[in-house]
Amino acid sequence: MTEVNKGPEAKTDPKPVTGLVDSEIALKLIAEMLAGRIVSIKPQYDFTTELGYIYPAVEQTLNVKAKEAMAIMESLAARNILSKSFFDRLIRCPRCQSVNLRPSAHCPKCGSGHIARGRILEHFACRYIGVEDEFTAKGKYICPRCKMELRTIGADYRSQGVLYKCRDCSEVFNVPFLKWRCLKCSSLVGEDEVGEVIIYAYSFDESKRNWLEFELQPKVRFVEFLKQHGYKVTENAQVKGRSGAEHIVDILATRDDGVVTHTVAIGIEIARDRIGLDRVLDFDVKAYDSGIHDKILVVIPELGEEARKFATYQRIKVLEPKDMEILLAGKAQPGPERVKEPFEFKSRSELMQYLEKQGYKVKENAEVKGRSGALHSIDILATKDEGIITHRIAIGVRKDEKPMGLDRVFDFDDKAYDSGILDKVFVVAPGLTKEAMQFARRQGIKVFEVKEL
Repeated sequence: MTEVNKGPEAKTDPKPVTGLVDSEIALKLIAEMLAGRIVSIKPQYDFTTELGYIYPAVEQTLNVKAKEAMAIMESLAARNILSKSFFDRLIRCPRCQSVNLRPSAHCPKCGSGHIARGRILEHFACRYIGVEDEFTAKGKYICPRCKMELRTIGADYRSQGVLYKCRDCSEVFNVPFLKWRCLKCSSLVGEDEVGEVIIYAYSFDESKRNWLEFELQPKVRFVEFLKQHGYKVTENAQVKGRSGAEHIVDILATRDDGVVTHTVAIGIEIARDRIGLDRVLDFDVKAYDSGIHDKILVVIPELGEEARKFATYQRIKVLEPKDMEILLAGKAQPGPERVKEPFEFKSRSELMQYLEKQGYKVKENAEVKGRSGALHSIDILATKDEGIITHRIAIGVRKDEKPMGLDRVFDFDDKAYDSGILDKVFVVAPGLTKEAMQFARRQGIKVFEVKEL
């Protein structure tokens, strides 16, 4: 039976390092290897220890014992952070679990360990068969049984070649029966009884360098940056798309401003070379199917030219290492507290004041030029630049004697769409018809129905 160092199942997709490693000690080992202070990790034999081998570089650096060092390295190897390669195979005693064993040759007939290996001679006259040293006496060959001298090979005797002979039962054989003697408990066990332990050497997987360097420093600060801006942050968030597909978003940041809820999909693409169009396209499709229009893509080392053009066209904010460095160099100002109760207002001025307290720049009756070339007037335009992304909210305010129909909502939605504004709020008094409300929801328009405005 063969035993190997065991670890959790390997992950094929990059995940946060803090979710991959089991302790700060493992993070320290990763940091040491990234810095080049530990290049490769090879075991050394030490039969005084329980395992029979040690990893001195790791044990001394992390101040841990061999078992814990091996568990840490196996955990990292299972997650493809370390590469492991075969180093040696050790035999283990089934009685005391020691790997300090030596082979012991035995007679296959009687099991005795009292065997000799040498050239086997056969005396024709008396048919005695023995090892050459049994016949040697005073520089001559003398048969130990009949005491006759063996003079001529082929006439008096013949050689059977180099074989084994049992000193106890006189059996002659080609291959001895192998047993193992434990040097710790002195047990003698058959080859089919011993266990095997495969030991490995470990090395850092250089293809993971960019990812690990990002995970250990910039990402932690980036997540904190988002939280300081009032976002609730979920890593590896599961999002169900409109197609029914389940998507994993690297970072999902959400913040409820009371007026609207901002949801930002943040993708992380890390490679050794430039990130291509296919990776950006996959992220964009995932965000679109999830109904998320605020998109940030963190790329390391950089985007290819075609991918950059596509990201710009699809309004994906791209953060390359230099952008991340600039972003995190500044001190983020704490964002507003998340609104827990539905926001209520009675006038346009109250709504504008609330938005200003939330950090928005508010402009009333703002003129915006649409992609069609038309000039649109937005009742209230709220803009907030957070450094990583700029939120724009188009707010339409309408008042009538009775619930408004589909045409009023359609006109507002068309105006916002042509202006390239995706966050839309429609404030109506006294309300909307059922048909108009259904259309608003389908178009992602947040509606505030108020009795009086």
